[in-house]
Parts: sequence; structure tokens; C-alpha cells
Amino acid sequence: MRLIRNRYFGVDRCIPFNGIQVEKMPRKNRVVAVTGATGFVGRHFVERILQETGISVRCVVRDSSDVAGLEHLDDDIEVVHADVTRPDTLEDAFADVWGVVNLAGYREFWSKRREHFYDVNQVGAGNVFRACLARGVEKVVQVSTPLAFGRPDEQPFDEMSAPGAHPSDYARSKFLGDEEGWCLHQEEDLPLTVVHLAAVIGAGDDKATMEVKRAVDGKLPALVGADTTYTYLYVRDAADAIARALLNPDTVGQRYLIGNQRATTREYFSIIGRIAGVPVPSRNIPESWLMPVARCMEAASRVTGIRPVVPLDVLKTTAAGSLLFDASRSVDELGMTYTSLSTALSESVEEIRSAA
Repeated sequence: MRLIRNRYFGVDRCIPFNGIQVEKMPRKNRVVAVTGATGFVGRHFVERILQETGISVRCVVRDSSDVAGLEHLDDDIEVVHADVTRPDTLEDAFADVWGVVNLAGYREFWSKRREHFYDVNQVGAGNVFRACLARGVEKVVQVSTPLAFGRPDEQPFDEMSAPGAHPSDYARSKFLGDEEGWCLHQEEDLPLTVVHLAAVIGAGDDKATMEVKRAVDGKLPALVGADTTYTYLYVRDAADAIARALLNPDTVGQRYLIGNQRATTREYFSIIGRIAGVPVPSRNIPESWLMPVARCMEAASRVTGIRPVVPLDVLKTTAAGSLLFDASRSVDELGMTYTSLSTALSESVEEIRSAA
């Protein structure tokens, strides 16, 4: 392990005691370890949790991770090197930790190796949970997705709904990772909470999944699944939801669906077009027309290692139809309020334009 910043023990200033000014003894902060801290949501969560008093942050990152985006957040950040796919590295990373937030995951709809989804999202999550049990961690938050519910029979679904079929490796691998946690919660009292984040939008996303950059650059030739509705979530709201789930003592054993900004694909890209001042396509191509082409592109991409323009799992996901859920529990129990989709997309478009 390599420390970039050292933790400190906070010292309160003098307080009155029988008219005499005395100093409190140093008090150790509660340490929260964050896997996936250098990721899109991870960076925002670290920034958010540092706003809490009495919390120190330990960022658990791979050797190859770029930690430059974390260093400016706070002098008290501790960075250790570990890998969720290597369980032998995790127990040391979680030593003397109060809480763990598992944000490590493969958030994509394509990989050259399909097994990669399961290595990270399923097996990696299980490795994190078992290391938490070994170290006696008091609070564990698993960050997941509504796609882990597959396509439930009821729409909108809620936290108690039975899962349906999963249209992608990403969705199924996240479901299986969550299930690893719930089994350990039932059998070994893992103090688990799961938050299911809707499609996250905002500045700092380096993934092509949300297609904002392609739309701003005018490289979106047509829409696919134009009338399919999804739920979106501002990245800072995502970070806030994770923090609330972590710090609320009543959330152990609970899951929360996070996000309430719904839009069809057509509405989503229309908002981008209005903000960026660029035309967006109105023509919709049925998924069935693109499936044969996508299968060919998928086969070629597995040889070249280059992500296909339209991954097959994206088509399978849109072809499965709208994914609607009820987020009222997050409002009632976590006190969540949600930022508009327009605000989230404005931030993303501004970043893309400023980098051009």
C-alpha cells in the first residue's frame, strides 16, 4: 500500500470546563473506505462525504489508477492500492475502517471479454463483502443499478419487486453481485445497504454510454428506441444518496432506488440539442433492423478490441422497453430531493464545449 496523503486525528479547540480552558483529547475520525474512488461517481462521492464532520476517507484504487483528480479534494485523503478482483489485497485495505462504499464496477455495455463483467461486478463485489466481514466493518454500501432488477413484470417497480430477465451482461452481473451481498447479509450479518442509481448524468463522465458528446458533436445519425423511457440522475444527487445511505443507521438490510427524472430517448436528445444549439435527428430506427448489423460489429470488435458504435447489449436493453421505477422510498427514508435532467445535461454539455 502507498499513502499519498496521511490521515490525521482531529483536535477540538479549547472548551470551557468549570471556567477553565482545556483541550479535548484527540478523537479518531470514522474511516470510510471507497472502492472505485477514481471513477465518475466515485470522485463526486469522495467530495460529498468529505463535507461530513468526523469522517476520514480512504480511497482504494488499483495500481494503474490516476489519482490526480482526488488530490485536490482534501489534504486528509488516504490512498491505498488494492484490487477487488484480488481478494488477498482487500483485508489490509479495510483495516481499521468503519464503513465501506463499493463503487468498483464495470459500467459499460460492451467488453472484449464478456467474463470481465462478472469478474468485477459479481466476483469482485463478493470479494469486497467477505473482506468487510473479516475486518468487522460496521456499514457496507453496495452501489448498483436499477438494471439489476432486469425487466420486472410490474411497471413502475419498487424495491420489493421480483426481478425479471436481464437484457445485458452488465445488468445480470450487477444483479449477481448484489445477490452475493444479500446472501452474506442473511447468513453472516453483513451490514449491507444497496443503492440502485439511475442513469447518471453530469460533468466528468468519460464513458460513451450516455452519448452526450456524440450528440453535441453532431455525430448521432438517428435515434434508436426513441419512445423508450428511462430514468436519469444528476451525479451530485447520486453522491448525496450514497452518503445518506451510508450515514443513516436505519438503512442496514434495505435497498433504495435512486432517481426520478424520466425522459424518452427522443426527449433526452432534444434537451441536449436545445442546450447545445445543435440539431438532433428525429428519425427512429427500429432495434430489429439494427440487430444483424450490431451482431457483425460485435464480432469484429472482439477481434479489434474497439468498442462498436452500437453495442449489441444496448440494442437488447432498448428493445426490452421502458424501465420505470418508483423512487418514493428514497425521498421518504433518505430525504432525497432531485435535480432536473436539464441542469445535469447543461453541466455535461458545458464541459464538452469547454474541452473542444
